[in-house]
Amino acid sequence: MKKYPAYLVVLAGMVALSQTINNPVLAAPTHLSTTQSTTSTSASLKALSSISLQSGVSVKVTDIQLASKNTGNILTYTLSYTNQTSSPYKLMNSFSRVKTTHTSPVKGIPIPDQKDQVTISPKSTQAITYYVDMKKDNTLASSQIIMYGWDFNSSNYEKKLGTFTIPSTYSPAIAQGKSKKVTIGNLLLNLKPQQLQIVRFNNKLYARLALQVTNLSTEGLDRPPYHTYLQSSNRSNFEMQLDYASRDISIQPGETKSIGYIVAIPAYLNTTNMLLQITSNTAQTDTKSETSTTSTTTDIELPIVAFKLPKVSPSSLTVPASASRKITVDGITIETQLKKATISTSGDKAVWTMQFRVKNIGNQAVLLPTYEASIKTIEGYTFPINTKALTNLALKPLQEKQIQLSAEIPAQLKQQQLLLQLLESSAPTPSNTTTNTQVSDRTQESSPIILPTAFYMIPYSQEQNQSAQTEYTFDNNVGSFGVTLESFQRMPWAAEDIVVAKIRLRNAGTSSVTLPTLGGSIKAQNNRISSPVQIIAEQADNSLDAGQSKVYYLVSHFSADLDLSQLKIELYPTVDTANNDTNSTTANTTNPNTNSLDSDNPFLSLQVGQINSNIAKIAPGASFHIQTTGKKAEIKERRTMMYEGTSQKIAYTELEMKSEEKRTSTPARLVAYYKTPNNEYYEATVNQSDKSVGPDGKNLITVWSKLPTSINTSGLTLYLGEAINDGKLSTATTTPTGYINAVELGLNKQTPPVVASVSSEMELFPYRFAITGATGSLAEGQESIALNMTYNFSKDNTYNMGTYGHNLIIQWVDPSGQMQEKTMVPGTDLTLGKSVPYSTTLNSNVYKTMKGGRFLINVYDEFEGERILLGTQSYRIDYTANIVNTQPSSPVDNPTTNPSVPPTTSPPDSSDPSPSTKPNHSTDPSAK
Repeated sequence: MKKYPAYLVVLAGMVALSQTINNPVLAAPTHLSTTQSTTSTSASLKALSSISLQSGVSVKVTDIQLASKNTGNILTYTLSYTNQTSSPYKLMNSFSRVKTTHTSPVKGIPIPDQKDQVTISPKSTQAITYYVDMKKDNTLASSQIIMYGWDFNSSNYEKKLGTFTIPSTYSPAIAQGKSKKVTIGNLLLNLKPQQLQIVRFNNKLYARLALQVTNLSTEGLDRPPYHTYLQSSNRSNFEMQLDYASRDISIQPGETKSIGYIVAIPAYLNTTNMLLQITSNTAQTDTKSETSTTSTTTDIELPIVAFKLPKVSPSSLTVPASASRKITVDGITIETQLKKATISTSGDKAVWTMQFRVKNIGNQAVLLPTYEASIKTIEGYTFPINTKALTNLALKPLQEKQIQLSAEIPAQLKQQQLLLQLLESSAPTPSNTTTNTQVSDRTQESSPIILPTAFYMIPYSQEQNQSAQTEYTFDNNVGSFGVTLESFQRMPWAAEDIVVAKIRLRNAGTSSVTLPTLGGSIKAQNNRISSPVQIIAEQADNSLDAGQSKVYYLVSHFSADLDLSQLKIELYPTVDTANNDTNSTTANTTNPNTNSLDSDNPFLSLQVGQINSNIAKIAPGASFHIQTTGKKAEIKERRTMMYEGTSQKIAYTELEMKSEEKRTSTPARLVAYYKTPNNEYYEATVNQSDKSVGPDGKNLITVWSKLPTSINTSGLTLYLGEAINDGKLSTATTTPTGYINAVELGLNKQTPPVVASVSSEMELFPYRFAITGATGSLAEGQESIALNMTYNFSKDNTYNMGTYGHNLIIQWVDPSGQMQEKTMVPGTDLTLGKSVPYSTTLNSNVYKTMKGGRFLINVYDEFEGERILLGTQSYRIDYTANIVNTQPSSPVDNPTTNPSVPPTTSPPDSSDPSPSTKPNHSTDPSAK
């Protein structure tokens, strides 16, 4: 080899340095490199001969890539150096430039990961990748890669060693259906496009691409470290965004996953000969001069690989009515179907209710993208559907879910040609993501792309009314069921009406299910008015075997004058907002304080047409039965009376409840309303015991209400039902919020007979009272009459009863018509027993001149201030005169009593006529 003076060697170094001045230099990032050693050389590049650099050292071009951008074009090329000598080959002994038909030669710069490699080892072949900035030139055909060495005898100290002319037929893109291994940073990945779909929507074309990525590295991939571009045949580039399903993609070592990308492109774009371009970010340092101490650093994208894509035509996304459509999410096939759609009216709106079905028919769990749903009319209007059911929807393998979608459309629009649009939003992907942590991040958030997934034709079908006693089958996310409306009742409730729908739910599936806690509403007036429901389950067990049934009572309140000719029942699972426990099975009803409805996950929707209120009428004197489990009992009227007053009358009914349970039980609590023949309802007070009873045990229940005096009570009936409280049967300590299983009980109104002798038993059920004897004593000149009487008082202990609201009134009327009375409270003032003595005194100054006579005893039953006369009887007053002794006494002339007054005795005078039976009527006993 020819030897050169030392100064020439220094000069060569200066020349080499001069080649880099004003050329961009890539700062070495921590995560970027490109692997070409594992890629096969294009057939057209293989035809290019190698160039000898010196004896035993040659170079060959093996790969060329071009990243076309609107702001510039970056070309990378890979040179494979072969050193057959026994000494290292110094790369500084040669260099390369790229020349196109439109540009002057530009020196290639090693990519950052290889910039520190300075030699080629003996007996080895090594590949070095270089890049050049092509500026606006984006053509490869006939471009040249020229190899240079040093010749210090030439004017510029260079000599051309050879030229690689890129064939005009060369394409850097990988053939369709092929994969390519690339290294980006520390990751070795195998990339392969899988599927390209083009759809037309809103005057644009949308491209959806699936890229299969296999992680051949030893570390995981959390986010793709590259950019993807869809490149048209005229080299226009459109950066693609991750679809929503791939927003949090993670690929572990050895794992293969499909990553979805979407992009919007102009509708006029030619979709033939399209490419998928993969690039990666690195940092470029621009050196100002050889003496400069400052430089600027900017991001630059280097091409990694390009793939040829098949020719595609815009796909039709329209799905025929009731047909299913398969979509792919993260490589998993999902079957979708608009299963059912019904329309109802609400004022000037058409209310659509649709049942949308999704099923994972793959073998892995999948999280679906967040879909946006809307309805599009043939007139071109779009109406969004608000639902959370399509957000973060996860499906296990073979899992199926039913989703209810609802929307309101102006009734004036055509309803027969509607489409349900299912739209997917891309992930909020940064438009420029750099993997170089040493470079300032200039990431900007790009706007998400809304891409259509499918258009489902909505079948036009009016919502059908369900008849009573007819089973209607349906599916939901719990299972398959049949529902029967067994009865419908409308009853009074204070100033409102209460509606009770009794439904029977049957498990129509083939396996057991666990029923969720339910809540919901009943809607009226074409869905304009909605009332929340109390839901009472007859059985506490929430599990339901195949073929078994369970009864629910759905209770709502409505205005009393509202037309309820058409109702809609909607039930949903509840979500416990206190602990986020969805589908809790710990209760049968909802607690409004801690639960909310999962309105995106409907359980049941039932349209009910004209159904008459089904309230059983019980004839007077007949009994009826409570059939509720644990509360079974027979109820019959014992008696009904009217307490007549001057400003009101009190309707009063006694009911006998006999337990029909086989064990000790707590009787059902009742709610009652009196009904007049004119359909007027009066809320009644119910008084009953809170004690448990054994089998055949009896309860005495009293029912009463204050009525106007003008009311005709001849045709009075009594509405009775089992009290409920916030979704449960009411207890003695809870205030009822409604009632179920109502009946209309005919009443047999009675007028208690007034006994002519109070020694006969008078009834204050369950008590009986009789005065067995009474006497009055008056001494001459005294102002008081001493009254002494005895009575019998007994109780029928067969019955449990609540607070006894009756009082016994004993009224004494003296010969002058003056009255005195005593309120006797059973159990307090009245003692149980026989011949119980009782004494009292009548006081008046008129008694000074009275010489005997008779007094009257009236006995009343008093209830809520009004009285019924039970009996009345008069008794003699024994008179004792004072004797003045003016003559000698003799046996004949020394009487001790007034001969006109009978002796003092206790039995009454049975021959005395009875006084008037009007309450508080005073009768002068002296007139008899």
